[in-house]
Amino acid sequence: MTLITSLKGYIKRHRQGLLITATIAGGGYLAGKYASNKLRDIQEKSTNERLAKENLKRRFQQNQNDCVFTVLSLLPTLGDQVLSEMNIERDWAKLQESRKLEKIELKLKQEREQAAIFKEEQEAMNQLNDSVMTADSVVLVENNQVQDEGKSNEQATEQNTKDSIENGQQGVLDSSVGSLASSTTIENEADQQPLTPGILNKKDKHLIWEDIKTKSFIRSLTSIYSVTLLTLLTHIQLNLLGRFTYIWSVSVLNKSEPTIRLQQEGEEPDVGFLDPQIERMFLSASWWLLHRGWKVCAKRIEEAVNDVISSIPLKSTLNYREAEELMNKLRKRIEYDEDDKPISYRSWMLPDTEEEELECIRGAGFNEEYPKEDASTISLRKLLDETKDFIDGPDFHRVLNSCLNEVFAIFDHHAFATPLLPQNESYMISSSIREISPAEALQLEKEQGNSKKMTLANLLPTIGRQSHLVIAGNEYLNAFAYIKELQAFSALIYTHYGNEANIA
Repeated sequence: MTLITSLKGYIKRHRQGLLITATIAGGGYLAGKYASNKLRDIQEKSTNERLAKENLKRRFQQNQNDCVFTVLSLLPTLGDQVLSEMNIERDWAKLQESRKLEKIELKLKQEREQAAIFKEEQEAMNQLNDSVMTADSVVLVENNQVQDEGKSNEQATEQNTKDSIENGQQGVLDSSVGSLASSTTIENEADQQPLTPGILNKKDKHLIWEDIKTKSFIRSLTSIYSVTLLTLLTHIQLNLLGRFTYIWSVSVLNKSEPTIRLQQEGEEPDVGFLDPQIERMFLSASWWLLHRGWKVCAKRIEEAVNDVISSIPLKSTLNYREAEELMNKLRKRIEYDEDDKPISYRSWMLPDTEEEELECIRGAGFNEEYPKEDASTISLRKLLDETKDFIDGPDFHRVLNSCLNEVFAIFDHHAFATPLLPQNESYMISSSIREISPAEALQLEKEQGNSKKMTLANLLPTIGRQSHLVIAGNEYLNAFAYIKELQAFSALIYTHYGNEANIA
């Protein structure tokens, strides 16, 4: 009792201090607990944000890889049509076959001429031998008859013998001239005869060369522009789909389910869900560029080539600077209208009207009418309209210009720099990815003016061959992976959430 009484007394005497101590201790504990919970929340939030960013980055990078493989899978469809429509190799084969037949014909003609000359020489020798033998026999007979006669008869006989020999030699000469005249007549008749089938005359050769000249530029430029537009369209499509898929997955994650629930076909769709059939139709929109748009592109390029290239003779010589100026003129004529404003590429890449969209859907293998819009899902119309908005935007033209500059740098290296510049100089301009110093640029500018010259006809095989390299992918397609503007444009599309973020 004494202990309890003394403890009560102590508490009464120090109750204010004990209260303060308890308050401080309790406050400190609660504050520590709150700080610990807050710190844990911050750490979890930071971890989640980091994981979300890594997930977004991984999805985005996977999307860009899918773009490359998608374009690679579509290139054979485009290449078969372009190479078949503008078959330069067939024209080259005609010229080579004609040249081969001409060589054979020339060889046969030389053999015939040699045989005719040999035959004439043989005939001339035979006639000369016959004449000499006849003259000798006459001399022997006359000598036998006048053995008993006088010297005066011998002189007459000798004179007759000389006349006979001269007459025989004159007959041989007349025969040789007649044979030569007849052979000349035969040659003239042979020249006037119709050409052997397969051998082209000068007019046909000229027409084929002119056709090769225009087709070489048209086919290579059509391939470059079509592949570039196909690459940009694929990036827009896949990044749009990637964005919708990512936002939908986030919206599912934010619900009460403990894990992400993936939507399957046949299930009731959630708000903002992308129907697999709509997704396939949207991806099939590239059918328009692969079967219709590239032809419109080729027609405009053909007009530009006819304006710029057709007037240049095949035998005209070009140096590297002149070839560059020629390509700049072509690009300006193709990419800008009469008012020097950039043209719109939307009609090349996507159908404009609903009838064209229906044609595109059916051409891609969907045997059904235009899909109806459903408020619970993302419609095909929404996807196509947003794609067209990106194509019509100013960012698209900047990105397209950067892509074309990069691709044309490779084309310039193969078609002009390699044959017209020394090896070290052509390497310096092989790609715009490699930055050169101001001193190198100045030196290159000086040396380009002294580059060697080649005829346009000699440059045509290399120019026409670039179409195969573009369609094969490889170097040209790899160049798109290093274009920062294209990566930034893809990131802009992928992260352009807009109203879709409201479903999360």
